[in-house]
Amino acid sequence: MDNSEALRKIRTIRQFKPSLELARGIKLRTTNSLSKTPEELHYLESVSLSESQLKQFLDKEKERFAKQEAAHDRIRQKMLKLRDKLAVTINRNRAFTEIRYQLQQQRYQQENVDPQSIKTKINPDCSMRHMDIHY
Repeated sequence: MDNSEALRKIRTIRQFKPSLELARGIKLRTTNSLSKTPEELHYLESVSLSESQLKQFLDKEKERFAKQEAAHDRIRQKMLKLRDKLAVTINRNRAFTEIRYQLQQQRYQQENVDPQSIKTKINPDCSMRHMDIHY
Protein backbone atom coordinates (compact mmCIF):
# COMPACT_ATOMS: atom_id res chain seq x y z
CA MET A 1 0.00 0.00 0.00
CA ASP A 2 1.51 3.31 -0.99
CA ASN A 3 1.05 6.65 0.72
CA SER A 4 -1.69 7.91 -1.58
CA GLU A 5 -3.84 4.83 -0.85
CA ALA A 6 -3.28 5.18 2.88
CA LEU A 7 -4.26 8.85 2.77
CA ARG A 8 -7.50 8.00 0.97
CA LYS A 9 -8.46 5.48 3.64
CA ILE A 10 -8.10 7.91 6.57
CA ARG A 11 -11.49 8.63 8.08
CA THR A 12 -12.48 12.06 9.30
CA ILE A 13 -14.56 12.76 12.38
CA ARG A 14 -17.66 13.17 10.20
CA GLN A 15 -17.41 9.60 8.96
CA PHE A 16 -17.74 8.13 12.47
CA LYS A 17 -21.12 7.69 14.14
CA PRO A 18 -21.31 8.37 17.86
CA SER A 19 -22.36 5.44 20.03
CA LEU A 20 -25.56 7.23 21.07
CA GLU A 21 -26.62 7.55 17.47
CA LEU A 22 -25.94 3.85 16.90
CA ALA A 23 -27.84 2.87 20.05
CA ARG A 24 -30.93 4.80 18.97
CA GLY A 25 -31.27 2.69 15.86
CA ILE A 26 -30.86 -0.66 17.60
CA LYS A 27 -33.26 -2.02 20.18
CA LEU A 28 -30.93 -3.90 22.48
CA ARG A 29 -31.99 -7.02 24.34
CA THR A 30 -30.36 -8.09 27.56
CA THR A 31 -29.05 -11.60 28.16
CA ASN A 32 -31.87 -12.26 30.65
CA SER A 33 -34.56 -11.43 28.11
CA LEU A 34 -32.84 -13.58 25.48
CA SER A 35 -32.66 -16.63 27.73
CA LYS A 36 -36.29 -16.61 28.89
CA THR A 37 -39.01 -18.52 27.10
CA PRO A 38 -42.37 -16.88 26.33
CA GLU A 39 -43.98 -18.97 29.10
CA GLU A 40 -41.46 -17.66 31.64
CA LEU A 41 -42.02 -14.09 30.52
CA HIS A 42 -45.82 -14.52 30.84
CA TYR A 43 -45.43 -16.05 34.32
CA LEU A 44 -43.11 -13.26 35.52
CA GLU A 45 -45.52 -10.60 34.29
CA SER A 46 -48.42 -12.23 36.14
CA VAL A 47 -46.60 -12.50 39.51
CA SER A 48 -47.33 -9.62 41.88
CA LEU A 49 -46.35 -8.62 45.41
CA SER A 50 -48.25 -10.02 48.37
CA GLU A 51 -50.13 -7.69 50.74
CA SER A 52 -47.44 -7.88 53.42
CA GLN A 53 -44.62 -7.25 50.91
CA LEU A 54 -46.52 -4.33 49.43
CA LYS A 55 -47.15 -2.83 52.90
CA GLN A 56 -43.48 -3.26 53.82
CA PHE A 57 -42.40 -1.64 50.56
CA LEU A 58 -44.78 1.32 51.07
CA ASP A 59 -43.58 1.79 54.67
CA LYS A 60 -39.98 1.96 53.49
CA GLU A 61 -40.90 4.48 50.81
CA LYS A 62 -42.77 6.66 53.31
CA GLU A 63 -39.80 6.55 55.68
CA ARG A 64 -37.38 7.46 52.88
CA PHE A 65 -39.64 10.32 51.78
CA ALA A 66 -39.90 11.64 55.36
CA LYS A 67 -36.09 11.63 55.66
CA GLN A 68 -35.80 13.59 52.41
CA GLU A 69 -38.37 16.13 53.62
CA ALA A 70 -36.49 16.53 56.92
CA ALA A 71 -33.25 17.11 55.01
CA HIS A 72 -34.95 19.72 52.81
CA ASP A 73 -36.33 21.47 55.88
CA ARG A 74 -32.86 21.60 57.45
CA ILE A 75 -31.46 23.07 54.24
CA ARG A 76 -34.25 25.67 54.12
CA GLN A 77 -33.54 26.66 57.73
CA LYS A 78 -29.82 27.03 57.00
CA MET A 79 -30.60 29.16 53.96
CA LEU A 80 -32.89 31.41 56.01
CA LYS A 81 -30.20 31.82 58.69
CA LEU A 82 -27.62 32.67 56.03
CA ARG A 83 -30.02 35.13 54.41
CA ASP A 84 -30.62 36.82 57.77
CA LYS A 85 -26.89 36.96 58.44
CA LEU A 86 -26.29 38.50 55.02
CA ALA A 87 -29.07 41.05 55.60
CA VAL A 88 -27.45 42.07 58.92
CA THR A 89 -24.09 42.51 57.18
CA ILE A 90 -25.65 44.53 54.36
CA ASN A 91 -27.54 46.78 56.79
CA ARG A 92 -24.40 47.27 58.90
CA ASN A 93 -22.40 48.22 55.79
CA ARG A 94 -25.13 50.64 54.73
CA ALA A 95 -25.03 52.28 58.17
CA PHE A 96 -21.22 52.51 58.02
CA THR A 97 -21.41 54.05 54.56
CA GLU A 98 -23.96 56.60 55.76
CA ILE A 99 -21.81 57.53 58.78
CA ARG A 100 -18.68 57.83 56.62
CA TYR A 101 -20.55 60.02 54.17
CA GLN A 102 -21.74 62.29 56.98
CA LEU A 103 -18.23 62.49 58.46
CA GLN A 104 -16.79 63.40 55.08
CA GLN A 105 -19.40 66.12 54.62
CA GLN A 106 -18.57 67.52 58.06
CA ARG A 107 -14.85 67.50 57.27
CA TYR A 108 -15.44 69.27 53.96
CA GLN A 109 -17.57 71.91 55.66
CA GLN A 110 -14.96 72.50 58.40
CA GLU A 111 -12.15 72.86 55.87
CA ASN A 112 -14.30 74.83 53.40
CA VAL A 113 -13.49 72.39 50.62
CA ASP A 114 -15.86 71.74 47.76
CA PRO A 115 -16.49 67.95 47.67
CA GLN A 116 -16.83 68.08 43.87
CA SER A 117 -13.27 69.38 43.52
CA ILE A 118 -11.76 66.29 45.17
CA LYS A 119 -10.85 63.56 42.69
CA THR A 120 -11.81 60.10 43.89
CA LYS A 121 -11.66 56.66 42.37
CA ILE A 122 -15.41 56.33 42.75
CA ASN A 123 -17.77 57.81 40.21
CA PRO A 124 -19.20 60.99 41.82
CA ASP A 125 -22.57 60.37 40.15
CA CYS A 126 -22.87 57.05 41.97
CA SER A 127 -24.53 57.39 45.36
CA MET A 128 -24.06 54.50 47.76
CA ARG A 129 -26.67 55.94 50.09
CA HIS A 130 -29.53 55.12 47.72
CA MET A 131 -28.49 51.65 46.65
CA ASP A 132 -31.21 48.98 46.91
CA ILE A 133 -30.42 45.30 47.19
CA HIS A 134 -33.14 42.83 46.25
CA TYR A 135 -32.94 39.10 46.87
